[in-house]
Amino acid sequence: MSEMHAFEALKSEKIAANERAYGKEARERWGDDAVDAANDRLRSASREAWDDLEQLGEAINEQLVLAMATGDPASEESQELARMHARWIQGHWGVGRYTPEAHRGLAQMYLADDRFRAYYDDFAGEGATVFLVKALESYLS
Repeated sequence: MSEMHAFEALKSEKIAANERAYGKEARERWGDDAVDAANDRLRSASREAWDDLEQLGEAINEQLVLAMATGDPASEESQELARMHARWIQGHWGVGRYTPEAHRGLAQMYLADDRFRAYYDDFAGEGATVFLVKALESYLS
């Protein structure tokens, strides 16, 4: 399998896995058009754009640890975390589809969904998801 075919297969599997895990809730909350557009955006992403989003996602987790160490969701480290998260969401949704209100809604979904909570808490420690949401609320207000 060529590198390009392997990359396309990777994208397809990641999109399908995300759809299986979160698709129903996302479609109920934001509608089919928004979810389909996000999937199409990722499906058409170049290798460079895909890798940039993956690296940004990893950097967000690292920044979450730094921000939590301050204990202040409004600290500069926390604000940088929120800016990074906004760029990551824009990378998935597209700049034209991103709104602060939708970002707030996603943050609330993080609190309500044990899968999201586990993702951040398992990486950065218990309470990480709550801290991230507070940082996002501070940034978005």
